[in-house]
Amino acid sequence: MDPPVSSPVGPRDRVRLVATTTGLVLLETAVLSRLGPTTGIALAPQVSAPAPLDLFHDLRWLAVYTPAWWVVGVALMLLVGVRTLCTAAIVGWAWPADLPRPSRRERLRQAALASLILVAVLVPWVVLAFATAVFSLSYTWIVAIPVVVMISLVVHGAAVRPDWWRIRPRGRAVGAVVVAVVAVTGLGAVVAAGPAWVRWPIAVAAGVVNAWCWHRVVDATARTVVVPRRPFAVVALAGILAVVVGGAAAGFAVAVAVEDDRVPTPRATPFAASDGPPILVVKGFNSRWDGLERQWVAGDFRIRRFSYSGSDGQGRGRPYGRSATHARIDTLAVRMREQVAALARTTGEPVGIVAESEGALVALTYLLGTPDAPVDAIVVLSPLVSPGRVSYPAPGRVGWGVAAGGLLDAVGAVVERLGPVTVRSDTPLFRSIVEQAPLLQGLLRCRAPGVRALAVLPVDTGLAAPLPARVRIPFVVRPAFHGGLLGDGVTARLIARTLRGQPVDTETGWGAAERGVQALASPWQVPSLVPSLEPAWSDRPAPDDCPALRRALADLLR
Repeated sequence: MDPPVSSPVGPRDRVRLVATTTGLVLLETAVLSRLGPTTGIALAPQVSAPAPLDLFHDLRWLAVYTPAWWVVGVALMLLVGVRTLCTAAIVGWAWPADLPRPSRRERLRQAALASLILVAVLVPWVVLAFATAVFSLSYTWIVAIPVVVMISLVVHGAAVRPDWWRIRPRGRAVGAVVVAVVAVTGLGAVVAAGPAWVRWPIAVAAGVVNAWCWHRVVDATARTVVVPRRPFAVVALAGILAVVVGGAAAGFAVAVAVEDDRVPTPRATPFAASDGPPILVVKGFNSRWDGLERQWVAGDFRIRRFSYSGSDGQGRGRPYGRSATHARIDTLAVRMREQVAALARTTGEPVGIVAESEGALVALTYLLGTPDAPVDAIVVLSPLVSPGRVSYPAPGRVGWGVAAGGLLDAVGAVVERLGPVTVRSDTPLFRSIVEQAPLLQGLLRCRAPGVRALAVLPVDTGLAAPLPARVRIPFVVRPAFHGGLLGDGVTARLIARTLRGQPVDTETGWGAAERGVQALASPWQVPSLVPSLEPAWSDRPAPDDCPALRRALADLLR
């Protein structure tokens, strides 16, 4: 039988604590430097961070790199088992020297129970982080990561003592968690943005900081006096969930009300009354259109709206509802080909395109896949920089990301109840993003010959994909959020200058800010799936091989 307490804490225990937290970071850094993916190296400082940050690290790898349900089960058991051993040892080595240390059996039991509870608490937010890697959309990141930080401030004592859920966290422990969050963010950002050699000193620094944070958390939690009948952690977690769900519901309600009450955009000048350049305006996901042409772009332009539902017999776009934007990217690109051709025939001039978010994916797919497109300029607003960094199989099948893909439906069902957005993992748009990911990732890296191009990125684009994420067409960064650029005055001038062939100054201070945001967000992304592992991508060219990319897109749109 184990004694009620283990041996007293000594100096060797502190050495073991630092050696373990540092060794775990060094080991993961070495493995990823050798095998990849490079986007995962920014996560390495979190591997030995205080709970639950360590588990959030583990679950993101599991979400991407499990190809079947039975593998998910085995991996989850191994994850809990390894974390139990590591956490029990770390808690023992970090225990206050002047307090009786729990026995090894007690620490193992508590670490195992804490791991199981924290996995259940973290899974929804891991799925949202996974969704960010699928859609390259900042909003899912903005929801998921702050919630994980808030949860960490509440549950960090779960591995230390069995009555943690009745403890109001002490300032020293909360401060240590904040230090851990700041450290893994800053150190991970340096790893993501810096040269390869910097990984090793960063790994050592991360290990030392993690050891210090563990020591502070364990010390403060072990000394806290419990107040009976006050389930602080339970109430706090319920409050966090209520704030997230209630805030999302309120946000959707306000957005719908604003949309319904907004003064309509003025009607566009009739074609016959203008001799300006013809342009096609392409709105984004979940948009809708009543069929009326409006002045979506300021200036003397002959404006047509792209219809996600296709065109009528005269080549004019038909009104469409939100569900029309859920079609496959290649299907929509073919519809755009028809509408651009009709507009070019009507005007006898090449067409300019102004496309936003999903519309940018459609427009660039059409343009790069149509060598003789009658287009002379394109401006993409809030484009998706690196969609499809991970994969998931179609329903009823197995493949990489099977568990996270399956849970996307549960998250989609919640979102559907909160607002006017209907999404499922098998929505044709999302399936096409996953299947054609290497092609779509190259859209902002390759240019269509003879076409003026400009990308206007909101500063929150950096939250949607980790470094390195490359944009090789001319681009400008604006202080805005995704989807909020079409009504921006500065953006309107950039659009007009590009469409008219006038020079555009792309050097602004916001470009450095966006890259900084991207570096700081990189440690909180899910790792990218190594492309060679996904069979569906085996015959796709690399995103940087522009001639092969254009040929593949042309074949896709035939």
